[in-house]
Amino acid sequence: MIIIGEKLNSSIPKTLNAINERDEEYLVNLIKKQQECGAEYLDINTAICGDAELSNMLWLIDLAMEHSSCGIMVDSPSVEIIKSGVAHIKNRKIIINSITLCQRIDELLQTIKEYNTGVVCLPIGDSIPTTVEGKVENARLLIERLTAYGISPEKIYIDVLVEALSVDSENAISAIETIKQIKYKFPKIKTTCGLSNISFGLPQRININTSFLAIAVFSGLCSAIMDITSPATKTMLSTTLAISGQDEYCIDYINEIRNG
Repeated sequence: MIIIGEKLNSSIPKTLNAINERDEEYLVNLIKKQQECGAEYLDINTAICGDAELSNMLWLIDLAMEHSSCGIMVDSPSVEIIKSGVAHIKNRKIIINSITLCQRIDELLQTIKEYNTGVVCLPIGDSIPTTVEGKVENARLLIERLTAYGISPEKIYIDVLVEALSVDSENAISAIETIKQIKYKFPKIKTTCGLSNISFGLPQRININTSFLAIAVFSGLCSAIMDITSPATKTMLSTTLAISGQDEYCIDYINEIRNG
């Protein structure tokens, strides 16, 4: 399971305030804490910072490189910000977040190949698909486009488009079925999601997040952008990995309980 820490995202009010105030101590603590809790990558998104998006992105990348050994997910709606962020990173694994069938794919293919990055693919065409079949078909088209350009299947992360359960009671089922279908049809491809999207608008969100995480991992979820600093999330993940046979002799689970 590839864990992508979500806390360096300007959409989080406390993080945005720390970025705006140049509160290096607070941000370095977020970086170190996420790595200590098991994050393999740190998602960095400064999109809400307006004209300061690029400067803030590069500053956070520098902090992440100085204070952790994590890979970096460069997360922006802007092609130019992504290119600048990727070029700025040295000696780290990189994931680009994100492309769709219609947005950013043409402009970023060369960057993905040149820097050998991973890439998050949103299976969206002219509109967001409303069925599992639509998501899987769009995923197929993205996979074919990327692999035809010479990008390894192992570098492709299909986002299963987790949407809020509060909006539609079938949204969790749709995401889980999409994970299963992609795992079955494209076994070399990774799946991912923004875990906390599932609980948006609901009370006690941690209950929804952890329950969904357990089901998703059993269904074949390969990675997720999540708050791994949450004790409940961290414990549920280690428990699920043990039960699903992904933790030999339950060593990681035992260590988690002892350390917790």
